[in-house]
Amino acid sequence: MSHAATLTGSYDYRLVVLSVLIAILASWAALDLGARVTAARKRARVTWLTGGAAAMGLGIWSMHYVGMLAWSLPVPVLYDWPTVLVSLLVAMFASGIALYVVSRTEMRFRQTAVGGIAMGLGIAAMHYIGMDAMRMPAMCRYSPELVTLSVVLAIAISIVALQLTFRLRDDTAPAGWRKPASAILMGSAIPVMHYTGMAAVTYIPTSSVPDLTHAVQISELGLAAIVTVTFMILSLSILTSLADRRFSAQALELSLSAQRYRQLVESAQVILWQRDAASGQFEFVNKEAEELLGYPAEQWLANPSFLFEHVHPDDRELTESACRGVAENGGSQRCEHRMICADGRVVWLRTSIRLVAGDGKDAELIGVMTDITERKRAYDAAEAASRAKSEFLASMSHEIRTPMNGVIGMTELVLDTDLTVEQRDYLNTVRTSADLLLTIINDVLDFARIEAGKLDLDPAPFELRESISQVMKLLDVRARQKGLHLLCDIGSDIPRRIVADGPRIGQIIVNLVGNAIKFTDRGEVKLEVGLEAPHGDEWQLHFIVSDTGIGVAPEKQKLIFEAFSQADNSTTRRFGGTGLGLTISSRLVEAMGGKMWVESELGKWSRFHFTARIGLCPEPAPTNDKVRLAGASGSR
Repeated sequence: MSHAATLTGSYDYRLVVLSVLIAILASWAALDLGARVTAARKRARVTWLTGGAAAMGLGIWSMHYVGMLAWSLPVPVLYDWPTVLVSLLVAMFASGIALYVVSRTEMRFRQTAVGGIAMGLGIAAMHYIGMDAMRMPAMCRYSPELVTLSVVLAIAISIVALQLTFRLRDDTAPAGWRKPASAILMGSAIPVMHYTGMAAVTYIPTSSVPDLTHAVQISELGLAAIVTVTFMILSLSILTSLADRRFSAQALELSLSAQRYRQLVESAQVILWQRDAASGQFEFVNKEAEELLGYPAEQWLANPSFLFEHVHPDDRELTESACRGVAENGGSQRCEHRMICADGRVVWLRTSIRLVAGDGKDAELIGVMTDITERKRAYDAAEAASRAKSEFLASMSHEIRTPMNGVIGMTELVLDTDLTVEQRDYLNTVRTSADLLLTIINDVLDFARIEAGKLDLDPAPFELRESISQVMKLLDVRARQKGLHLLCDIGSDIPRRIVADGPRIGQIIVNLVGNAIKFTDRGEVKLEVGLEAPHGDEWQLHFIVSDTGIGVAPEKQKLIFEAFSQADNSTTRRFGGTGLGLTISSRLVEAMGGKMWVESELGKWSRFHFTARIGLCPEPAPTNDKVRLAGASGSR
């Protein structure tokens, strides 16, 4: 047939551009829908697959028909609507195949090829079925070469589209460039197949009248309706996909958070429970309760009184009081109690209870129960060992001190008889050694009493100046022997008589001043006593013992207050001593409501402080304010 016998048409390029935009929008929807179908499960997966196939198929079909309407012929063209409907269903079917393929866990080359061929043939079938729906006084003649090319292009474009959708389905970047670029690439490629298929057709006019039984004419209004509906459905699909992606991400995060919370709760090696504050009904208990106590969780949940029924009878009132107090007053409470296990064992638990606001319900009690059985046994064993040690030391010290007093007494009696110089020398050495040993025994006895908690203070009125003067006179002898100045300064505002344990204050002064003399080779040792601000009805004395001795290193200043410790092991060999003096003194000071601390510069000086709370007697304070002892000069 000659060229003159064919119909010549023309394109409305506005509709061509519109068809390309629809293709791009359909491609974008396909990328999002592929991700949603992949993420969905069970019924939701079927829903997304069906809805996605419908939306994506409508987009491809709409691009096809807008492209066909963009081609104008010099004869009237109508469309057989049943055939048009079939082409739409074919487009949806091809889209469903594509979404199913890209939603698989893996997509190898074989799967891609099979899916691309099925989708490409479906798109080609949609195109040529749509062409067959045309009703006009002309017939279509197809170029086999161009038809084959259009089918090959449809398959190739489908394979590329499947690969892009599969690779980008998990791309959640809000501002990424890969998805827009892929949508533009796919949206530009799909019309290539369509317009290649359009170029494969030659329209030859005929005199026969076409079958117009189901034929309709698509007006400009109909075209606008098709485009509008397509844009609305595709846009709605994209927005729904984006919203579902966000909700799915939030749901996944909540699910992971809940899973982590459950794992944390179930793996915790403590009993965790939750109960209604008003009714006492248990709402949750973790598996550790069954593993530790042996009772199934169902028993906790079925019986509101389960906890108290299995608490040791001696501790039941304590536990009930703690729960009741938290439920009524809020806050938190902690108690230690015993609980009877399913096998009859008794375990110690430390229970912490807190009141929290319920989730839309009444307030709830949260309990955390920690097994402290081993710690309790170890503590009880340590307490028993400490008591046994203290009782042993107290008993032995007492038993040793009794004969030692006899040794000292008999030595004193012998010294009062006629002796040779050599004999008197020997007996003086015996007496000195016995006095030293008795001091050590007294220290050990005091320490044992303190450790056993049996050292009680005996506050009574006494004259502070006179007591300190007597103590300093005894220590002055030792200071004179070393050529040291021993000074004492008592504040003028201190009352003559106070209420305190005078012998214990004297013992502390003897320990501190005695140590100062022992560790000072030259210079002076000074005791200062001052009165500090009152604490309620009680006043506080501040004692300072300073010296010019060897000092204490900064890292040793806390160690020296520990039992059997000295600043340096070499001091024990050089100066002797048990290392109990400062420990006993610091414990006595604490018992008097005060504290003890030290300031020192190594090799130059030391200054020991301690405070003690006292009561006041009604007698007026004296006017004399100082007592001075000078060991080196011999004056007082």
